[in-house]
Parts: sequence; C-alpha cells; structure tokens
Amino acid sequence: MIAFSSGLQERAFARTKEYLLVAGGAYASSSLAGNTRKYHGLLVRDGSVLLSGLDEYLDGTALTPAAYAGGNDDRGLSSLAAVSLSPEPTFIYHAGGAVLRKTLSFDGALSVRYDLVGEGTLRVAPLVACRGVHEVRRSCDDLSASPLPDGVQVGALSIRSDLAFTPAPAVYRDVLYEVERERGYACREDLFCPGVFEGEGEDQTFWLTADAGGKRSPPVRGGDLLSRAADAFLAGDAILAGYHWFAEEWGRDTFVSLPGLLLARGDYARARRVFTRWAGMIRDGLLPNRPPDDYTSSDAALWFVLALARYAAATGDTDFARSMRPAVAAILDGYQDNPVTHLDRALLSVAPRSTWMDTPFTPRSGKPVEVNALWVAALRFAESLDIDGPVTAREAGMAFGRFWNETRGCFFDVIDPADPAVRPNQVVALALGIPPADEAERALAVVRSELLTPFGLRTLSPREPGYAGRFTGDAAYHNGTVWPWLLGFYIDALGVYAPGVDPAPLLLPLVAHLADAGLGTISECFDGDPPHRPGGCIAQAWSVAEVLRGSAP
Repeated sequence: MIAFSSGLQERAFARTKEYLLVAGGAYASSSLAGNTRKYHGLLVRDGSVLLSGLDEYLDGTALTPAAYAGGNDDRGLSSLAAVSLSPEPTFIYHAGGAVLRKTLSFDGALSVRYDLVGEGTLRVAPLVACRGVHEVRRSCDDLSASPLPDGVQVGALSIRSDLAFTPAPAVYRDVLYEVERERGYACREDLFCPGVFEGEGEDQTFWLTADAGGKRSPPVRGGDLLSRAADAFLAGDAILAGYHWFAEEWGRDTFVSLPGLLLARGDYARARRVFTRWAGMIRDGLLPNRPPDDYTSSDAALWFVLALARYAAATGDTDFARSMRPAVAAILDGYQDNPVTHLDRALLSVAPRSTWMDTPFTPRSGKPVEVNALWVAALRFAESLDIDGPVTAREAGMAFGRFWNETRGCFFDVIDPADPAVRPNQVVALALGIPPADEAERALAVVRSELLTPFGLRTLSPREPGYAGRFTGDAAYHNGTVWPWLLGFYIDALGVYAPGVDPAPLLLPLVAHLADAGLGTISECFDGDPPHRPGGCIAQAWSVAEVLRGSAP
C-alpha cells in the first residue's frame, strides 16, 4: 500500500509524487500538487490531453493546487489530509467542517466518486485542453461547449455528473507546468472551462465522468505493485516504452522488456503474438526503432533474437522457436550489410547514434561492445535452430576477444575506433557469459566500484572526462546518468561468474522506489551522484521489466 499524510501540505514534497492510471494505453496522471507537466491530464488518449484537470471547492474552500505564471496557488494542499494509491487513487480533504473522499477510476474513461461526510457544497469546474501531448494551448478561441442532458460536451470530450451543471465559459490563463520549465520546454498554457458542476448535501455521494469514446479496457488492478506496474505497459499485444512521452512502441524497448514483462510472469501466449507481429516488420535484417518505418536501430533485431532464445529456454517450446527460423535467418543475413550495420570480418560495425545510447553526445560509431555481444548470442541461438549464419558463433566469439582492455581491466565500450571509457554496456557481454572468467571477474570488479549505484548502473564512470553527475538533458543522458534496466544484466553476470550471490539487496532500493516519484512504478533514470534523484519518464517499461526478471525465482 502507498499512502501519505505528513508532507502533503508542502509543494516541494507533493510535486515529486505522481500517480498514473493506465488502460489500453490511455491514461490519467497528475502529481499530488496538481499538474506539473504538459503530459499530465485526467483523460489522455490517442496522443491528446483532453481533460487537463478539475478545479474543485468544498464550501468555498479550494481543494485543487495549481501553479500559474504569476505564482502558485497552494490553498488546496492545506485541505489535503491524506492520499492513498491502493487500490485506486483516493484523496481525503477536510474543509468547512466536512470531510470529502475523492476516488479516481480509469478504464479509458475517467470516473470520479465524491463521498461527502457531513454537510457541504461541492463545486467542480472541468479544465479542458484538447491538444497534443507534446504541445501547450495558448488560445481557447477554437473551443466551445454544447449542453448534454447531464453535463457538457467539448469537442470529442463529454463530461457528465449527477451534480447540476451551469454553463459559464471561462479561460484559466497562464497555467504553469513547473517541470516543463525546468526541462526547458514550453510550460505555459490556457485552459478552457465550459462551466461549473455544483451540488450540496449531507453524507452523500456524487459522481462525475469524462469520456471521449474509443476503446474501453479493464483498469490495471490486482497483483503486487510490480505486476501492476508491468501491466501498465501492455496495450493489447503492444509493449509501450514508457510514460508519459514514450507511450508508444519501440523495437529495442519491446524486446529488452519482453522477458521481464511477459516471460517472468508466464504470459507466453502474448509473447508469441508479439514475436509473430514484429517478425512481419523485418526489413534488411532490421526491426524498426519506432514503427512503422524508422529503421535506424542497429540492435533492436538482435534483442528480438535474445528474447526469443529466452522464450525457448523458459518454455521448452521448440516448435514455436523453430517457426521463427525464417525471421532469425533474415536478421542474420541482413546484418551483413544494411543501412545501419555491416559485417567486418566476424564483428558488426554500426552507424552513429544507432545504439540505445543514441544522442549526439554518445554517437558510438564503430563496433559497440553490447551489439557484438548480442551478435555472438544470436549466432549461437541460430545454430541451435540449424541456421547457418554469415560467420560461426565460434568465429565471432573469438573475435570478441578484441574488446578486452588490459590497461583498464575491463572491456572497451567501442572498438575500431577504440573507446576505453568505462561504461556499463559490457555487462550485456558478461550476462551472456561470452568473456573468459578471468577477464569477466576483473571487469565486474570495475563495474562494481565505478558504475554500480543503489538504482542501477551509471552510464559513465565518475573517473572519466565528461562525467555528468546530474541528469540535465541529452548531454548527461548517457554520460553518468543511472539506468535501472542495466541492473538486470549485472545480476545475470553475477549469476554466471559469481553464482550464489543473492540479488535481493541489489533490487531492494528500486522496489522501495515504487513509493517515490511515479507512485507504483519505476523511473527511467536517476542522477549519477547521490542522492540519485529520479529523472526522465516516471514509468519505464524496461526498468520495471528488469526488476521483475531479476527478482524472478
């Protein structure tokens, strides 16, 4: 159970706690201090923020905190007595001698239940955005309201309630999204209010709903927090990369995440459907980085093969694995020469910015260590399916020995040209058991001393030039910032070269993080320096997936 009482009245605390309700890829999300991101909204679907929020009052006392360009309105925080996130977000307010319990439910549409204890008057003003998630609205001139028998319609958005609705069109101007301002993005917005819902009573329950049509899905409920967090990324047979701004499919993220989200939880049927659908997207041996036609990833198809190998190992389902032989063969054949990779003797060279470290600050052109570790693993698995690759797994494995850096006692991050910077990508090779034990044990010692933190592995050693201890954007994204998903491969490496190590102490900080930042989920990344503040997306598929996989028996 995640619940808070003390600290809620302080904006500095409340704004760092964000909730997220997901159903079929649509979501409702905000912070306990109100909307701090342009991505926040109580009804967000199909890439649009429709209902931004609700401005609520009990007996004239404001319940909704907000920020404006002219300053913060934190009156609502003074009335907020407690918040519980299990099983659904529930807020307890004390105002005017009455107590109000507000409960949010989401299944692709929003339902709000208000339970009034005592006597009082409830007033709710819906705030409408109706714009793309990556945008902000600077004018409401194009928005208008139409009456409904029990509410109001704005565009595709219908808002209904058993509270009486009074039309009173207004504009809330210069709403400020603090996190966007800090990130350097557009951060001010005007929101349209079509009118006010109002009612009074004693010991009474009121309802308000918001809907925009479209598919309704069962809300994510049941199971432990990690399982619920995992379900949030599953939209049919799609695996979404993260929330809020990565709520779409990415090839690499899909197949890094699949073993933890699906295989570790026994969801093998869905895994087969994911493999089958993506196999149909192979082109020149590649899978799209972002469907339908962004074929710029040098590793997504290799992650597909690794996930398939893990499926076969987990299930013993050789029939399905063999049904994927044409896909695996197409990948190996295409990797010899395509727009982002080419085979140089037994190893792969890749185009710049085609690995998971894909910013201009980490181009990594040449032969990256994890891409070639995945290449060796793909050749091994192909041979188990009686597929002849362009080189043998043994030839690639022998050539991989070139990555060893005796001076540093670990592996080059890239060769041809050589990059000796100490980075975490080598743990993929260690997890797959590719290097000899003497080299692996020395490399693990370097990773442990320079990269390991309570929340994952740093992307660059603090001893390296260019290390950034705070995540401040693309320049720091892969130059010191900590990524939780890498911890799963570090745990795998310990299993290969230091068997018997209990992974639980390594995972506990991330499990505890479920009650921080994105409540009930795991963030995309963290600062490299203590106290390792969370950053990036508040919910990332591969972060959750690798904690699930690492904690699986």
